[in-house]
Amino acid sequence: MTPRNEQGGQGPPASDPDLVEYVVINLPDLSSSLTVAQALRSLVESSRIRILDLVGVAIDAEGRYTVTEPELVSALADLRDVDGEVGRLLSDDDIVVACRALPARTSALILVAEDLWAKVLADAARSGGGQIVGGERIPRSRLEQAERAFRRGRPGGGR
Repeated sequence: MTPRNEQGGQGPPASDPDLVEYVVINLPDLSSSLTVAQALRSLVESSRIRILDLVGVAIDAEGRYTVTEPELVSALADLRDVDGEVGRLLSDDDIVVACRALPARTSALILVAEDLWAKVLADAARSGGGQIVGGERIPRSRLEQAERAFRRGRPGGGR
């Protein structure tokens, strides 16, 4: 992945702000990110996402974090020649907020990506005068709770 100021030429098309999200991928350590890098590469090459920013973080025993740029993580080598732009979007505050959710003595990749798979949906919403205005990952524990409730005959967790 190349920083924008080194690309030359026209560069990639502008991102659709309705389709940008961030994902925090918790790992035991950054050297464990090889399969994640391969998956990200596959998602980019299949035009499902565009990487807009990516950083690695390591959390120490006291909860302090250290940021590592992806080009310094050998396990992320698969991403070096993938189209995308790294940098410019994640602020220090964004990284602090993401790190608060991480356990001590672990690492994470913080990814900002454009969900290209959702472009058709965004275009359809716009053509009808609408817009995608939000989305959220549902915690695994909440889904498991809803599934247990459904099995007990209370769909939706007993709404």
